[in-house]
Amino acid sequence: MKENWDLIIKPKRSLFEIDFKAIWRYRDLLRMFVYRDFVTYYRQTILGPIWFFIQPIFTAAINFFVFGSLAGLGPEGVPGFLFYLAGPILWQYFQDTFTKTAATFVENQAIFGKVYFPRLIMPLTVLISGLLKFGVQLLLLLIAIAYYYFNTGHLSMRWEIVFFPILLIIIMIFAMGFGLLVSSLTTKYRDLKFLIDFAVPLFKYVTPGIATSYVLFVEKLPANLIPFAKYNPLGYLIDSFNYMFVGAGSFEWINIGYSALSAIIVLIFGVLIFNQVEKNFMDTV
Repeated sequence: MKENWDLIIKPKRSLFEIDFKAIWRYRDLLRMFVYRDFVTYYRQTILGPIWFFIQPIFTAAINFFVFGSLAGLGPEGVPGFLFYLAGPILWQYFQDTFTKTAATFVENQAIFGKVYFPRLIMPLTVLISGLLKFGVQLLLLLIAIAYYYFNTGHLSMRWEIVFFPILLIIIMIFAMGFGLLVSSLTTKYRDLKFLIDFAVPLFKYVTPGIATSYVLFVEKLPANLIPFAKYNPLGYLIDSFNYMFVGAGSFEWINIGYSALSAIIVLIFGVLIFNQVEKNFMDTV
């Protein structure tokens, strides 16, 4: 007679093993966490979800004034506001997902210590809820592109936009991998949290595609700093995103492939260390 057990204790799993069946069994919990993060974030604010639109608009306006008008770094032949609206949207999704995933163990130690569920549920929650916010802001960008088209008759989007899902998946892998890696290390080294909080927002200013296109960015850099731009995989992704939606930048498969390979390597190391740390992180935090 076959017996059905509520809990099965298994030997220690390997470092690279991910229990997808357990994550699927807890999909309702994942859905609940995503709903909580997305709906309750602005619940007690006056403007509520309107902040999803206000933030990128203000960011684009400030970047346009500082980098476009004062510094003269804006790309030629492209509406400045559209350019400074596009790149920061994708970067903000990466930054939010990375920083929130990096705080997974520290911020959720209370619930982790009381009940069991697959720990990867929390990073996946951040990934999906951030994707919903990104979708809302992407809609704002499309509205701005449509407004520019009806006023000028020029469509800024390129046919390469059909490959945008590939670009988004690579960004998601990057954010998840870096987040898992840092979250595992912060259980023991809390200083990393403070480093990430101020270092990641500053890093966007040395990433091509935020303040200006990749080509112009490299031209403005001192010769000894050019390698840092050339080997920055995030720069290629944001530059390609700008090219797809506003026509500024470039789209080359060799750069996309380099970024994808870098993202996979980061994710492998992130999962490896995450699986190692989650076994006894409650004793550390």
